[in-house]
Amino acid sequence: MPCHDREEAGRDPCPEPDFRSIAEKIVRTCLRIRPGQVVQVGGGIHAFGFLSAVAAAVRRAGGFAELSVTSDDLQLETLETVPIEYLQQVPAYRLKWLEDVHAMIVTDWTEDPRRAERVCLNRRLAAQAAVEAVQRRLAESDVRWAYVGYPTRAAAEELGIPFCRWWTAFWRAVDADYEAMASRAAAVVRRLEESRTLRIVTPQGTDLTLTLAGRPVLADDGVISDDDAAEQDTAVTLPAGRVFTAPAEDSANGRLVVDSATWGGRRWRNVELVVSQGRIRVSGSDAEAREFGRVLDAGHGDKDRIGELGIGINPAVDRFTGSDTLDTRRAGAVYVGVGDNRLIGGANAATLSWQLCLERPTVLADGRPLLREGEFCL
Repeated sequence: MPCHDREEAGRDPCPEPDFRSIAEKIVRTCLRIRPGQVVQVGGGIHAFGFLSAVAAAVRRAGGFAELSVTSDDLQLETLETVPIEYLQQVPAYRLKWLEDVHAMIVTDWTEDPRRAERVCLNRRLAAQAAVEAVQRRLAESDVRWAYVGYPTRAAAEELGIPFCRWWTAFWRAVDADYEAMASRAAAVVRRLEESRTLRIVTPQGTDLTLTLAGRPVLADDGVISDDDAAEQDTAVTLPAGRVFTAPAEDSANGRLVVDSATWGGRRWRNVELVVSQGRIRVSGSDAEAREFGRVLDAGHGDKDRIGELGIGINPAVDRFTGSDTLDTRRAGAVYVGVGDNRLIGGANAATLSWQLCLERPTVLADGRPLLREGEFCL
């Protein structure tokens, strides 16, 4: 079996994913690239194996791939040596070029973003302003785009996760059955849209009730369908696999026992919270509880108010890893988000947004089982 070619000397290699299979799914199922369409493919040189597989898949679909690749060294030299007035220049040619682009498939442009932290903030902000101008134009267009994360050692260190374990789990989650996931997402969305109250119970002791507020129920199924495109919902982030909504912020009451939550490279398990009118309070005074409370205390605004309810639907994620990217997508798991929820139609304004994951949940929607100990009842 081929191995990950970015491994450092003296470390065991990680199995290489089947990038060709993954790329075919992204191109044909997620973005539905058609003959004659132009697709920009971009990212860092550290991800070249994946990017080249995507570019080849675009050509096999009859599209035209424009490959854009950079490196940590180039990014750093640009930030440090280019005059600041040039860093903040908006690339007018690129804005015009977007008129001819039908889709974009990108991954992370740098392998270790921490290297750029040594550059003074005003230079980084100047470069970011130019990037944001392109992003705004992209958001106003009908260009379909997919962001595919790329697990690196630097990110694994930040998360406190063994790299090979995360690498393998991450690509397994990306290599999901997207058609089946879209079907499951549609069924869960229908049940939530038809329901008003939810009760969540877990073997670990969670017993929480909340009210759905008639807000949009969103499906992160990884597929941009024709209906999605018609509604200008033209972006996906991979790995995908969750259905989520913003409940009534003051409606949650009960007890919440967190099975997995990650923040700042630390992972919490079995933290007990009391919930009253949507506000959470740490129960207990042990070291784990105190550290959890410190994270909440560091935030501002509605930092301690429940603002999101999500259900994982990705069958390729079968355990918690310590990465929110994967844990919130675990099939049959539930997460409760606290803090800011304005991006999903809620009213919480906070500097904190934190997902608290629950294992083997039973979820009753208006008294009818939606999940029974992590198994769907649809």
